[in-house]
Amino acid sequence: MLRPKKHITRQKIKEDKFVTQTLKTITWLKKNQRILTWAGVGVVLVGIILWGSVSARRAAEEEASLLSLMGGYALEQQDLQQARTFLLQAAEGYGRVPSAGRATFMLGQVFFRLGAIDTSQIYFQRYLDRFGKVNLLKSAARAGISACQEEQGNFLAAAEGFEEAARIQDGHSGAAHYLLQAARCYRLASNIPVAITIYERLKLEYPESAEADRAAIETAQLELEGGLNSP
Repeated sequence: MLRPKKHITRQKIKEDKFVTQTLKTITWLKKNQRILTWAGVGVVLVGIILWGSVSARRAAEEEASLLSLMGGYALEQQDLQQARTFLLQAAEGYGRVPSAGRATFMLGQVFFRLGAIDTSQIYFQRYLDRFGKVNLLKSAARAGISACQEEQGNFLAAAEGFEEAARIQDGHSGAAHYLLQAARCYRLASNIPVAITIYERLKLEYPESAEADRAAIETAQLELEGGLNSP
């Protein structure tokens, strides 16, 4: 007696392919079980390492934050030696966490007030090189370097640095202050034409600022003196 022919359908083909692929997969898993086990261990270890790194960075940030806050408070109280102690610990002991950056910036201020101008410049520059992402502090650090250069008698470099600080703060009130400082340093460098240009820019871009009023006074003074240097 003849058996009826089986009709092969698409569904049947799919099912057969699925079964075949499943069997192949099971066979491969059995052969490579040891490799997969070690791979799984590796993934877990990587996860542990990453978690530990994040956890350690968070702990470092918390400790550096506390030290920088204590240093900042001491700085406000004019206790420069205590501020230096706290801020050095925060800046030098915790890598590149954000609070270490703030401590680095404040160290520039502390050493400037202590009269250690070269060291002050080093910390302001370090802030720019490692942490300079926030424009407010970035421009202030650049201005800090210029203040150091002015103390060293390098008036032209100081003027150019103050201009750069103003560019970073372009459109904000802080820029007017930096432009006024730039003009003053250009005058100290006996570059009166550029100083006058800065004064005019101040009056044009920040007409309502106190710096614009000062620029008008300085310009009038220079005109009365016939453009002579008048620091």
